[in-house]
Amino acid sequence: MSHELATLFGAGLVYLVLLFLLAYATDQGYLPQRWASHPLTYTLSIGVYATSWTYYGSVGYAAHNGLLFLTIYIGATLAFVLSPVLLRPILRLSREYQLASLADLMAFRYRSQAAGVLVTLFMLVGTLPYIALQIRAVTESLRILSNEVPSRTIALTFCATLILFGVLFGARHVSPREKHRGLVVAIAFESLVKLVVLLLIGGYALFGLFGGMQGLDNWLQDNPAALTALYAPVSESPWTALVFLSFAAAFLLPRQFHMLFAENLNPQALRTATWAMPAFLLLLNITIPVILWAGQRLALGINPDYFVLGITLANGPSWLSLLAFIGGLSAASAMVIVTSIALASMSLNHLLLPASYPDPAMDLYRWILWGRRALIALIIMAGYGFYAGLEHNESLVELGLISFVAVAQFLPGVAGLLYWRRATRAGFLIGLLGGISVWSTLLLAPILHASEIMVTDLGIPELVAASGMNK
Repeated sequence: MSHELATLFGAGLVYLVLLFLLAYATDQGYLPQRWASHPLTYTLSIGVYATSWTYYGSVGYAAHNGLLFLTIYIGATLAFVLSPVLLRPILRLSREYQLASLADLMAFRYRSQAAGVLVTLFMLVGTLPYIALQIRAVTESLRILSNEVPSRTIALTFCATLILFGVLFGARHVSPREKHRGLVVAIAFESLVKLVVLLLIGGYALFGLFGGMQGLDNWLQDNPAALTALYAPVSESPWTALVFLSFAAAFLLPRQFHMLFAENLNPQALRTATWAMPAFLLLLNITIPVILWAGQRLALGINPDYFVLGITLANGPSWLSLLAFIGGLSAASAMVIVTSIALASMSLNHLLLPASYPDPAMDLYRWILWGRRALIALIIMAGYGFYAGLEHNESLVELGLISFVAVAQFLPGVAGLLYWRRATRAGFLIGLLGGISVWSTLLLAPILHASEIMVTDLGIPELVAASGMNK
């Protein structure tokens, strides 16, 4: 069973239009304002943390690395558990001094325009692999569901659609510090969609394919290697490093900082998110082993990253496979839209305005508005360029981890912001430059070399071999 490519693309477009109508209705006051400021809405909006990596890649990561897939969520849970000493102080500073991004925060703490510029540039480069991940996940899901190979034109059209909705969601007004209630509600709805769809697919795998818990238990007894493969990597792999990276990403990734702090409508809502966000992540992950085992039972001949789609195509009803696609589209589009909005505001404040302040005779507000819109388009298209240049040998998780390592470089700066009064501007800049250099050499350069974007003989082949990206 398969779907027409045009049907899938049309369904995705209708879904995105529905999201915009939901955001528009919220902004116009057609929906109660208390919905936007409700703690559970806020928590679900933070659920933008769960992208295609979670929706698709977690199953693939579990297939190769067992229970290590949980580390990405254990680290995020730890960040929310430490909310009283980590997230709440940052929220208080952001609201008190009207700081809308991590670059604003670092420039404010270290009294340095250079700090804001450096943070912004590194955020831009470090986030490109993550945006490419989302584009790749959507195009690959279209290929699996339609048995057609989506052309680059499909990916380009997807990006153009996201640019349109990014502008509609986050660049209809001048001030980047203005709260986007419609955006918060729309992203919360997207999180609810991907959670419900993933639970439905997990339920179908358990009851439709295994016949319930007893059937699953019988299959596991007949296939003990499935459980062994899940537990074996636990004692052999870097749990601590992965937990650390996801801890940093939970509040430092551009989309996370934006939804956690810049779009916070009710400071008290963070108290609810302290327990509700870990619960949300638990519900997302509870289905991953069952979906993995269902794919193994069916002997699906596809990348385990896409078992979520494969099990619905093999025996499931057509509506479930269509819902599976919508869930993946929801996870990907939310990440790209929020990230582009966050990075556009950051780039406007720290790159565009300082470099080319408009002529006083111009309409400043109109210039700023169109500047933000242009930046959203440039950021998404830069992600498309990264996607188009990749060799596509990397798993979804490998691409995501590159961005996780990038944002982890800001943790010392955050420590200096909150608890290290003796931290200096020079120390922050030198430390961040060192981190950028190591990240660029050991993570970015190998993937660029493997995709033949970078051609050099400066030891990159050895780095590729050492990183495992040539496998």
